[in-house]
Amino acid sequence: MASGKKWIIGLDLGARSMGALRFAAWMARHTAAEGGERLVGVHVLEEAHLQAALRYHHLVELETNASNTARHAIDSVGASDVLQVVHVVEGHTAEVSLEAAAAFHHGHAIVIGRNAPRDGVHPLRLGRVARRLLRTLSLPTMVVPPDLTDPASGPVLLACSLDDDALDAANFARDFAERFGRELVLVHVTALPEHHSAQYLPAETLAKIRAEHQQNGERELAEWAVRNGFAQERRVVLQGGIADRLVHCAGEQKALAIVSGSRRLSMFERWLLASTGSELAAHAACPVIVVPPM
Repeated sequence: MASGKKWIIGLDLGARSMGALRFAAWMARHTAAEGGERLVGVHVLEEAHLQAALRYHHLVELETNASNTARHAIDSVGASDVLQVVHVVEGHTAEVSLEAAAAFHHGHAIVIGRNAPRDGVHPLRLGRVARRLLRTLSLPTMVVPPDLTDPASGPVLLACSLDDDALDAANFARDFAERFGRELVLVHVTALPEHHSAQYLPAETLAKIRAEHQQNGERELAEWAVRNGFAQERRVVLQGGIADRLVHCAGEQKALAIVSGSRRLSMFERWLLASTGSELAAHAACPVIVVPPM
């Protein structure tokens, strides 16, 4: 089994953190026999909130209260056996402080919760910290639905873009699947071919065009897998919107997690283009890990 990783668990001390805590605890217990996953809890006292609270309380009192609240949250999900220490730190923003904590503790990845539960409509699916962490992405970052209870029984899905800079995400996904004894499935989503003549082409012709498009996608994915050492992994090619099809596929496969690479979009590019990793993290029913080029 591959060596375990150290995960920095970002705790907001509210309901948003519960799914992240449960999943992180499961990871640690699942690999405990091999000396696997290690967890470090971090709660950030953000400067803006801290300044208001310090008008009425001493800093030590605030730190103690935050530590006690974190311990209560950890106990409430039964994670005290694997997450025994929580660091309460002061910082300008939570996302910058979490990245600093990861550097200080030599962490390999960050785990945070998201706003929206797995089902229903929520106006803000990713909170500010999740959005900013996924934008800067100094380390692999896992986003977990707040109401996740038990991990799913299925494989780890790799959102396979076929770009060379996605290889780091692919290697991370294979290592993650190996450590948790799950199958790794390469999922490549191709855009549906657009035809302005679709209104008057026979359905048979459109079906043939889509079939050709499917065959091309399967060939390209197979070539990528062979070229990069993933020839033995199961492959799935889908057509449609990338995030929508991957979320649907994860539900059908009962995926343990989805792993996606990051294109490191600039601020202007993010204004024009949606980040696939962010869209997956906002809507998937399972944890999503977005991995930057390392």
